[in-house]
Amino acid sequence: MRPWVYHALFWAAYYIFAALISLSVHQIYDPHYYLQLLTLVPPDMALVYANFYLLTRLGLARKKWVLYIISVVACLILISALNTFLHRLYARAGSPYFVHASEFDGPTFAARMLNGIYLLGLATAVKFLRDWLVQRQQLQEIEKQQVATELAFLKSQVNPHFFFNTLNNLYSLTLQKSDLAPEVVLKLSGLMSYMLYDSGAALVRLDQEVNMLESYIALEKLRFGSRLALQFEKTGIGNGSAQIPPLILLAFVENSFKHGMSRITGDGRINISLLVKAGELLFHIDNPICPGHKGREDKNGIGLRNVVRRLDLLYGARYHLDLADTIDHFHVILKIPLA
Repeated sequence: MRPWVYHALFWAAYYIFAALISLSVHQIYDPHYYLQLLTLVPPDMALVYANFYLLTRLGLARKKWVLYIISVVACLILISALNTFLHRLYARAGSPYFVHASEFDGPTFAARMLNGIYLLGLATAVKFLRDWLVQRQQLQEIEKQQVATELAFLKSQVNPHFFFNTLNNLYSLTLQKSDLAPEVVLKLSGLMSYMLYDSGAALVRLDQEVNMLESYIALEKLRFGSRLALQFEKTGIGNGSAQIPPLILLAFVENSFKHGMSRITGDGRINISLLVKAGELLFHIDNPICPGHKGREDKNGIGLRNVVRRLDLLYGARYHLDLADTIDHFHVILKIPLA
């Protein structure tokens, strides 16, 4: 809403309140009186805006308190004199409603001064309230922009992190002159297409994300061959109406290979399950780890730290994440609400 609208509403409410007092308390029904009452509003407006846009800048902004007080008192005297003059003018014109306050005596002038002080206090309180609300809204917008910027940054880190690890795997295969290298390149191309073009939205279909995970798992199966036994259970995925933030699960799956299978000798088994129920996604992954080592990355890794930060920003307290190390296994349990 534009500032002038707030000002118009304030002064309309101010006039209507004074008119209602005259109508209900003093029972004045003469329309000429209310026209005359309307002419008393501009001096009050002059007092308020002189304080807001002149006196506060000359006095308060420069911390000249005495100058400010003297200036306000001078304005109060001037506006009170002008209001009293208008009352006398209408009284002399024959209006009976202004006779009681048309003299320049002490009590009348003091009443005018008190009315001006009351008006300044009311207008200042309204202005401070509006400024506080506007500032609060601006801070919320800034926070939203900061969150959006941080989310975009965190998500942008996923791609280099993922491709760095996958290219390392591809490099190993090429050194071995493996026949699997071309298939890895083909699947990697498909994953790159998804990450570059489909994961830019805030939400993607859950079935799309699951297909991406399956493609990544297929890459890892090519790398580990018969050493890897993997089970991926999917329950309640449905027709794709459920949505999820893109790449939110990839870090956990990638972590199970990078800090699980890659560090053990011999065979290993990874169990992954996705369950959609009552508007929530329950994700569980269990992978082997080398005894004496943790199943998550060290302090220099970005994968899990990245995804945990994204979860904090996206869901706040509305998600549950449990990361647990045992002697030879690492468990992840994640529960998030679905869009």
